[in-house]
Amino acid sequence: MFSSFMIAADKSGSGKTTLTTGIIRYLTRTGRTVAPFKCGPDYIDTLHLERASGRKAYNLDSVMLSRSTVADVFTKGCAGADAAVIEGVMGILDGVSHTDFAGSSADVASIIDVPCVLVLDCSGSSYTAAAMARGISELAKVRIAGVVLNNIASDRHAFLVRSAVETHTDCKVLGTLPKNSEKLLGSRHLGIKTAMEVDGEYLDACADFASANVNIEDLLKLCRMAEAAAYPAALSEKRDKTAYVAYDKAFQFYYNSNIDFLRSAGFDVRFFSPLAGEGIDGADFVYIGGGYPELYAKQLSESPTAKIIKDYAESGGKLYAECGGLMFLSGGIHTSDGFFPMAGVFDCVTRMCDRRQALGYVRAELLKDCILGRAGESNIGHEFHYSAMESYSGEYAYRLTRVTDGKTSLDGLIYKNTAAAYTHLHFLCDNPLIKNLII
Repeated sequence: MFSSFMIAADKSGSGKTTLTTGIIRYLTRTGRTVAPFKCGPDYIDTLHLERASGRKAYNLDSVMLSRSTVADVFTKGCAGADAAVIEGVMGILDGVSHTDFAGSSADVASIIDVPCVLVLDCSGSSYTAAAMARGISELAKVRIAGVVLNNIASDRHAFLVRSAVETHTDCKVLGTLPKNSEKLLGSRHLGIKTAMEVDGEYLDACADFASANVNIEDLLKLCRMAEAAAYPAALSEKRDKTAYVAYDKAFQFYYNSNIDFLRSAGFDVRFFSPLAGEGIDGADFVYIGGGYPELYAKQLSESPTAKIIKDYAESGGKLYAECGGLMFLSGGIHTSDGFFPMAGVFDCVTRMCDRRQALGYVRAELLKDCILGRAGESNIGHEFHYSAMESYSGEYAYRLTRVTDGKTSLDGLIYKNTAAAYTHLHFLCDNPLIKNLII
């Protein structure tokens, strides 16, 4: 039988990623094939889920994508799996609308029709956890298959909370997570460390932690679905063009659906490492995503790839960059260790800041006709960055309008056939702007 469920929570910082990673790793270690997913626009958690499962993890985002596309991404991502495990985002009802909770974990769960396992922070409370579980269940309007109680101080505390939850709700308590559990991952300004910075011991520690504190086998039984065979295998595509995608410790933030989109558009996708000084011979398109170029600024400034990319852009080659990719295409990066020159495709520099510069969904609208489309065309994207652009006096490609409050700003640079922006776009959105550059 095929089992499918989402790990959701009452708030951010609840331990969703550690628990989801642990459950996926446990299932993989016990011989199951797991399809991993992440709600929302997050890149870092998605990479951890990939490492834990050994399969590509896909983002399910009901703000950037239509409901039918979200369902399609989920269906295709489940191909050949014994189970699907989805990590929620923020609190289960946190999205872009207070009326219908659009964009939330609950919204995604309703679209793909999977039950949720609710992680509740029980620090400083006992019986009130029952009210939290009951209220969330009623508002979310999705099936809560079970509850995991987090920050449990003692066996007595566990008994009190479990008794209240199981008396006043229909939710089964599937496990308890001890208070002050040693954190398995360190922190970074974009969140937890990336998957390239942890090893198999960490993943196994997550699996041991999850299996010791949660009844995973009961969870699977509660979340069984009848038609696993309905998930189709991926289709092969004829590819007669070559796309190079930057991928190493400096550049690793990509939606797997975006890479699939390139393949479906006829590209043979090859990965290259700017840190290793690798080239892009025969490229028809180059994609440089986000990441942490500031951590490797000295190495990138000395890499021959910087000049290769500069020459490619000058020759009119088609190039698209997002966030960290934009920083690499700038004249250089100011870091706490000094200034480091970059590829210099654009006449600007970037600077790392002490505070976050942007966070949230935005509508990116083209201000005039360009290689990405005609004035007025738009896509919904997502911003999250700690750097800022400086010393730029040219025109911008986008007017950004924040989805939640309507605040506007400018973003996006165009040079010949190169486009770059801080805004991350999902290529499976309705009428993606990227198609105008690559097709």
